[in-house]
Amino acid sequence: MNSLALFLARFQFGMTAFFHFLYPPLTIGLGTLLVITEGVYVFSKNQEYLRITRFFAKLFAINFVVGVATGIVMEFQFGTNWSQYSSYVGAIFGAPLAVEGLFAFFMESIFVGVMLLGWNRLSAKAHWVSTILVAFGSTLSGVWILVANSWMQSPAGYKIGSNGTPKMTNFLHVVFNPYFPSEFIHVVAAAWEYSAFFMAGIASYFLIRNSKDIIMRKALKIAVVSGVIVACFQIVLGDISAREVVASQPTKLAMMEAQWHSQSYAPEMLFALPNNETESNGPQLAIPGMLSMLAYMNPAAKVMGFNESINYINNKYGLKLTPAMFPPVWLVFWSFHIMMYLGFYFALIMLIALYLLLKNRLYDSPKMLKIFWFTTFIPLIAIELGWFTTEIGRQPFTVYGLLTTVKSVSPNVSALDVGLSTAMFILIYITLASFAVFLFKKELRERTEGKDKLAGDSSVKDGSKEKEVLP
Repeated sequence: MNSLALFLARFQFGMTAFFHFLYPPLTIGLGTLLVITEGVYVFSKNQEYLRITRFFAKLFAINFVVGVATGIVMEFQFGTNWSQYSSYVGAIFGAPLAVEGLFAFFMESIFVGVMLLGWNRLSAKAHWVSTILVAFGSTLSGVWILVANSWMQSPAGYKIGSNGTPKMTNFLHVVFNPYFPSEFIHVVAAAWEYSAFFMAGIASYFLIRNSKDIIMRKALKIAVVSGVIVACFQIVLGDISAREVVASQPTKLAMMEAQWHSQSYAPEMLFALPNNETESNGPQLAIPGMLSMLAYMNPAAKVMGFNESINYINNKYGLKLTPAMFPPVWLVFWSFHIMMYLGFYFALIMLIALYLLLKNRLYDSPKMLKIFWFTTFIPLIAIELGWFTTEIGRQPFTVYGLLTTVKSVSPNVSALDVGLSTAMFILIYITLASFAVFLFKKELRERTEGKDKLAGDSSVKDGSKEKEVLP
């Protein structure tokens, strides 16, 4: 494979992760918030929480449908551009994907239908159970996708067979590989955080127009209370996830922190302009000893530099990798650091909002409401940057230490083939994203104009009795 085809293949691998994780985070997180809002309704009989649930359930449904479509598109890539990858790891990689499709996705899909169509057919508690199962199914679906991805980061539970490909020896070791626990909690928490900001942003959109909107006041309150918890804990969870990178992928750590040379009292780079040609940083701002402290809880600990980490990998796996085979350090560095800075921004915003909420000034604060509206989809950018760091930082491997990208691509695929298929996938994803945005805007417009029938005049069952939903 020529250098252009390899570059495009790596680009497609990164873009695949980018687009595939556009929609599942909101499905996972918003499903959990729907469980909370409907649960409050079930036990309080407060119709306002039912209206919150029904409105955001429509937005959930739009995101779910578009997310399913993007997942289908991604599956085709394994048999077109990545046939050698599929052949090499199919015996292991296919197992969690099969479990996800046969159990988690089908359960989620069935109960999404029950949740959306069962408002007037089920009792309040029975419908709440269906919402719980939707949230559980979406999270479980994410679990198995993360099992597959984390195994690519830290392979476990396998042995190399007589044909030179890995064979599963222990399914539990595959599932609970070293990378899985930290990746799981970090990704799911990110989904909850994104969904809290999504609900806060949508609620703020309506409160900017009418600060007396009781329904959206309650939605914003739920979003802030849940969001401040997860946003603050996410900082800790991100640190835990980074520690696994320290343990298993030293080259990724070196690129994330622009550490060119091994050193004790390694600094935490706050700002840097990494230069691969000179193997140094231009203007930089750093905290001495902080990286050593964060990585090993010892400011004097030695952190492996970029070149030494490559030598370490070569010795460990019997390879002959060179720095030129790795992605530009600046790309991984800035993907990681922008994500990290956004994480602190999210926690700060939620803490300020909680303060205003406790002072009963949040709903009448135009500046805070506009910040929430502006930030609605910013957590998604942080999530995508996190996946850029994870996937691009793993290069030149598709399966760390076992399979390189150059050996994963279909043998007869040219640079033109990869380029055209990448352009096609991007076009499909952009079309689907535009469709989702159109439907989101339509729902917001209908509620603004008072045409929101789903959250309006209809009846819901509560045991054997029916109650009218307030218009």
